[in-house]
Amino acid sequence: MNAVRSVVVAGSRFGQFYAAGVAADPRFALRGILGQGSRRSQALAARHGVDLWREPGAVPDDVRLACVAVGGAARGEQGPALAEALMARGIDVLIEHPLLPGEWQGLLRTAARLGRRCLLNTFYPQLPAVARFIELGRQLHHRRGIRHLEASCGVQVGFATLDILAALLEGVGPWSLEDAGCDLSAMRGLSLVLAGVPLNLQVLNELAADNDGRMTVLQRLSLTTDRGTLSLAGPHGPLLWTPAVAVPAVDADGLFAPSGESLPTVQLWHAEPCSWAQVHRHLWPAAAADALALLDDEDAVHQRNQRSLEVAAVWQRIGKRLGFPTAPPPGLAPASLEQALERAS
Repeated sequence: MNAVRSVVVAGSRFGQFYAAGVAADPRFALRGILGQGSRRSQALAARHGVDLWREPGAVPDDVRLACVAVGGAARGEQGPALAEALMARGIDVLIEHPLLPGEWQGLLRTAARLGRRCLLNTFYPQLPAVARFIELGRQLHHRRGIRHLEASCGVQVGFATLDILAALLEGVGPWSLEDAGCDLSAMRGLSLVLAGVPLNLQVLNELAADNDGRMTVLQRLSLTTDRGTLSLAGPHGPLLWTPAVAVPAVDADGLFAPSGESLPTVQLWHAEPCSWAQVHRHLWPAAAADALALLDDEDAVHQRNQRSLEVAAVWQRIGKRLGFPTAPPPGLAPASLEQALERAS
């Protein structure tokens, strides 16, 4: 049985999900929070009854794992430098995406030089519905071949969306990015080829300066084969299989003769109802803990790191094509369908 490993979480915003996941997982012990001493960092440490450290040098020597939930240059943050400092202390690191290709290459060189493991976490592949989509998609690709992919996402999760597709296709290359057409809204359409498969990618190029969580879409994904289409409505489900259109047989006179075909028009998979409260309390923390556990598998770390290098290069090209994001509408807020249909008072 593996020993329980001590973990430090750096960052107190998205790091809240990492801290909750580590604290709830018997494989790990949350030892402390690494932050700048803000009110939020102090509150997070107090919530879990652990220490708050303000610099990597203060982390105790027996801490062997770190979750760096701090961004890189694309977000104006110093996550890579923090990860390097922790690796220099002999700590293996799981770092939150996205990173620029140069940042990620630098971290991998540092990890190799120090004999440490560093893994870039795109988070969403560990969610149950996404993992099932990847699993079924691979099976369909191997048995039938994927004719076409479609994906829609917010610009904040574009890197992660590409990583999901790269995991499904088990690679990125050969890839290409075609010329973009005329864009009439913030939802930008791009045509790509990933691993030889055509991809229609729609990116909602909106980003709030004060809160990158304000968005109307995370990910919607679908793949089409010669037997039907597998669709993931969102990273928490549901997952739907839509068979190809069934044409009724004809009789000797050329008239349709429906044969009572029992093939459904759609099949619902992974369709358990899920609330945002469940996502925030359970699904996201569990996904963070599962990603941290991947650091135990040297082959998995190597495989994912190679994929991350390729995804980073593609996402950098896409980012240049998209240009600077616009601000989302000021009234953006989540609502049920019933609430959305209500007349404004």
